[in-house]
Amino acid sequence: MKSTGRRLTLSNDITSQSPPKSITAGDYRLTTIFEDDRENFAWKIVDIKQLGPAVVAGANRPVNWALMSVRPESFFDPAEFAVWSANRQPFDNSLIGTYNQEWGAGNPYSLRVDHVATNHLSLFYPVNKIAYYNITIEEFEITSREEIMFKIKETSQSLNKIGE
Repeated sequence: MKSTGRRLTLSNDITSQSPPKSITAGDYRLTTIFEDDRENFAWKIVDIKQLGPAVVAGANRPVNWALMSVRPESFFDPAEFAVWSANRQPFDNSLIGTYNQEWGAGNPYSLRVDHVATNHLSLFYPVNKIAYYNITIEEFEITSREEIMFKIKETSQSLNKIGE
């Protein structure tokens, strides 16, 4: 695994009631925020933060969210997603990090610093809320064997399809 030196910052909010490349069931939604399907490249998540306080002032308070590497289209239907979001999401190997405003003035962020995403990043958050995020990722060139290993790590103990 070798760094290419390329870093990207993904900053935005998700305000649409039906964003593209997402799945919704019950109180939760999973929305794609980044895709890179090139082979032999991967992304290490360097930092996750809530998008700046000036942006989230007023009625649109920060909302808790989780950064995941699972694809919304990997779920057969909303019912399967509902079961996953209610029971398995906090324990899924595709969980990379979280923002939780209830953790107070300390550090509201949790990040698996050794997690490497091979193709995809998505945000898991409550429906009818606005998720604000600021995520820094670093690109790595990886071998085919490393790519297989990272994909297995992301999907182990998962009933979803590998690589989807």
